[in-house]
Amino acid sequence: MKSYREQLEEIQKAISDILSGAQEAWYNGQKVKKADLNVLFAQEKYLRGKVSRDPSGGGDGDSGSGTSSGRSGIRVRGITPV
Repeated sequence: MKSYREQLEEIQKAISDILSGAQEAWYNGQKVKKADLNVLFAQEKYLRGKVSRDPSGGGDGDSGSGTSSGRSGIRVRGITPV
């Protein structure tokens, strides 16, 4: 499966193609049309969030844990002993 960064680059290319006047473009093996532009923008926003959380662009595209360092999850700071 492609990394989040690769997926983001593909979707940005499809958006660019459509905004440049193309009536349709290919993204993720599917034909997308100008009418699908809002869906593409939503997917781009989602992928930007994934890439910003993992600047290496890692992730397998399947799971939510896309960190290349293997460290993810909840971080605990400043615990008060009971």
